[in-house]
Amino acid sequence: MRVRKLAFAGAAAALTAALAVTGAAYASPAPVAPVAVAPPVITAAAPMAHLQKLMDFATASNNTRVIGSAGFTSTVSYIRTQLNALGWVTTVQNFTTGGKAAANVVAEWPYGDASHVIMAGAHSDSVKAGPGINDDGSGVAALLANAAAISRAKLVPQKRIRFGFWGAEEQGDIGSGYYVSHLASTDRAKIDAYLNFDMVGNKIENGKPVGWSLYVEGQSNGLNAPFKAYFAAKGITVNAALDTDDRSDHAAFKNVGIKVTGISSVRSLNELGACYHRACDNMTDVSQDSMVLASNAVANAVWTLAGA
Repeated sequence: MRVRKLAFAGAAAALTAALAVTGAAYASPAPVAPVAVAPPVITAAAPMAHLQKLMDFATASNNTRVIGSAGFTSTVSYIRTQLNALGWVTTVQNFTTGGKAAANVVAEWPYGDASHVIMAGAHSDSVKAGPGINDDGSGVAALLANAAAISRAKLVPQKRIRFGFWGAEEQGDIGSGYYVSHLASTDRAKIDAYLNFDMVGNKIENGKPVGWSLYVEGQSNGLNAPFKAYFAAKGITVNAALDTDDRSDHAAFKNVGIKVTGISSVRSLNELGACYHRACDNMTDVSQDSMVLASNAVANAVWTLAGA
């Protein structure tokens, strides 16, 4: 999550687009017949393993995964490799901003009605000052764990499922803005909802439990319902009206009229954690319990909204 809101128009002027590089996915397993199926339970092992890989990339890159660094390049390559191996169809969108190279990875599960898309996303970059394991390696890891769960289930949902891993969020939502601005209006109209996952791994601090919040936008469009149901079943009270001040990647979608929401493991933007945008946003800055809750909340929402 970035420090403050930046106007997309100004940011867009700073970037020069490169040609998108598209890669064919490996052949996916034959899907099962479209029947109602509950999402599997995701354990801590999957998201925590992904987080460790992101930490390794940062360690080898002066403790950062900022755009333009080897840590960011390795992150993009890892995300795409993981998704291709799971049978997702991936596209890498390369662009530059502020003279630095960045990229988005967009992944689509090739089943379901392509004219009705449920999209979820997280940003793959960190700030220069730290490795960004909670902000936002946690969102990336939760989505990758869900990509694997969908693949293992050979899921055939009613709607198409698409994941976005955005570059240069920390520079002002550049990657997500680039993606949305390069969609034809007809393609924008196919996206029924965008779900954002930014900072979902906060650890318990000073004995205080993690405070979970739902984006305020989801209150009016019904997208918070599956999240509320999941957390209620766990006996967890959530703040259902987090005002994000459009400080993450959902803003680009919201600004073109796409319904949005998201979750975060904070009560408010005043409680972003002691290691927010610092060098200590490493593996010690996340909680396995938070990652389990986040990953399964994502699954419940995506499977419900996509009509699994």
